[in-house]
Amino acid sequence: MFKKGSFEIGGTVYPVAIKYDPRFGDAFWNSSKFGMVSYLLRMMSSWAIVCSVWYLPPMSREEDEDAVQFANRVKAAIARQGGLVDLLW
Repeated sequence: MFKKGSFEIGGTVYPVAIKYDPRFGDAFWNSSKFGMVSYLLRMMSSWAIVCSVWYLPPMSREEDEDAVQFANRVKAAIARQGGLVDLLW
């Protein structure tokens, strides 16, 4: 979820999509499943933390859209590129 203030100033946004691959080690901590020490040991002993990074084309706010619509458009582009579900917050 984005904070809309970043999208209100009228600048150009350079979106980046990052998707972690859990094959060699999971980068996310599930605190209900693992304690912090256990998680840190798993992270430090994993073979690698692999992720895919996509640099998307620059996006600017269109004349007829507000900051929330612009943020949602950027979020949808990132989700589409990363193969993720574009959820409404």
